[in-house]
Amino acid sequence: MSAVGAYAEATAVTAEVKKIVSGKKAECEAKAGTTFATFEPLTFVKQVVAGINYKVKVKVAEVECIHVLVYCPLPHTGEGPQLVSVEAGKTVEDKIE
Repeated sequence: MSAVGAYAEATAVTAEVKKIVSGKKAECEAKAGTTFATFEPLTFVKQVVAGINYKVKVKVAEVECIHVLVYCPLPHTGEGPQLVSVEAGKTVEDKIE
């Protein structure tokens, strides 16, 4: 079990997380300054804050990945998911941190 406020252990991407991150592909490409022929979410960690932070490992090439941080506000705010950051130059073997 993870500590309060800490990220949980990495797990396989769920349908919900895949939908959230896939909807941010164009924003990820803009932040990374490139386009991705492949955009396949693999694993993720989540952190419960005043909403949820999802940090997702996304495969964008044969061995290259990006780590995408998306913040999902609490439902009562009426706000959608927000792309926070994109870390390029990762590999499939790199841990999500």
